[in-house]
Amino acid sequence: MARYRVSMDIGGTFTDVVSYDDETGTFFASKASTTPDDLSEGVMAGLGAAHTTHEDIGFLVHGTTQGLNAFLERRGVPVLLLATDGLEDSYHIARGPRTRLYDLHYRKPQPLVPRRDVLGIGGRIAADGTELTPLDEDAVRAAARLARERGHGAVAVAFLFSYRNPAHEKRAREILAEELPDTGISLSHETAKEWREYERTSTTVVEAYTGPIVRRYLTGLEDRLAEDGVRVPLHVMQSSGGVLTASTARDRPLQTLLSGPVGGAIGCAELSKAIDRPNLIGIDMGGTSFDVSLVVDGEPDTSAEAKLEGLPMLMSVVNIHTVGAGGGSVAWTEAGGLRVGPRFGGVSERLRPAALLPPHHVNRLVMGHRQDPRRGLPPR
Repeated sequence: MARYRVSMDIGGTFTDVVSYDDETGTFFASKASTTPDDLSEGVMAGLGAAHTTHEDIGFLVHGTTQGLNAFLERRGVPVLLLATDGLEDSYHIARGPRTRLYDLHYRKPQPLVPRRDVLGIGGRIAADGTELTPLDEDAVRAAARLARERGHGAVAVAFLFSYRNPAHEKRAREILAEELPDTGISLSHETAKEWREYERTSTTVVEAYTGPIVRRYLTGLEDRLAEDGVRVPLHVMQSSGGVLTASTARDRPLQTLLSGPVGGAIGCAELSKAIDRPNLIGIDMGGTSFDVSLVVDGEPDTSAEAKLEGLPMLMSVVNIHTVGAGGGSVAWTEAGGLRVGPRFGGVSERLRPAALLPPHHVNRLVMGHRQDPRRGLPPR
């Protein structure tokens, strides 16, 4: 009989597993060391220590930061971007407003796709959704050959006004799937079916950039769980605070980008109802970062769009404010003051005296903005 409900979350130091026994109404929490080389190893170790029989698990949900970490560390797959001919530069032109006027170190956000990997494809959809010019299918096939030659791991397709009429994007996917059967394809009308071409293109690129890593991780974890006797489907936390199955997450990996930290915000919202306090500030301190969220009138604070490192994404998210200073962050003294983070030291470095640790700038991620941790740093 399926009696356990289990949740899992991977942090920089530990992988946490919490199980709830429906029969006794009791909780059990376990920890395992996070295994960066293969995160599923830590998950399985934590699950094995949770005092649950795997065959008796009735619900399993997971919070993952695979996509977010790949984005922040710039280790996603190379992406080829297909745009409407004549508008190829829109992604790099971006928006003109400078949001931090007095920041002497301001730098325009670095796009995930270099200009050489943006191709213009003939064909035009009008603002009302009617077709002005047919799709240049030969150009799409040529782009597929180029992606194969350059070793791109994904293709993002963002055509003008595709949110009104996605016919050209759908046809482009059919051609790309024929030419590149093992390559991820992201279409802008599926990723963000909304107006504003730059924001929709940026959202599609982020999904294409991080998607293969998320898919590979979830597929591997599902295989490990099945081998270990877990019969129920794996669920994943969404950035909006809901859950979706792992199979759906593989189709829409962008929805899991903030999957890890959002679980604490949803837990805080449930706490507000339990103690009848509608307005709360939730804090979640881990080994790597310190996360802050708000509960307003009993509901988590949410937005219809977000920015990460200055790049916009059109998707529903729970607003998480994060400072890169957790329990395992490197600390040092500088000019008579204490400096902490964002570098995560691990156990061996955490045991060293703070004064002996090398200096490092404080890294801050607020509403998705993260300063470049490499700027001005001495060699480690």
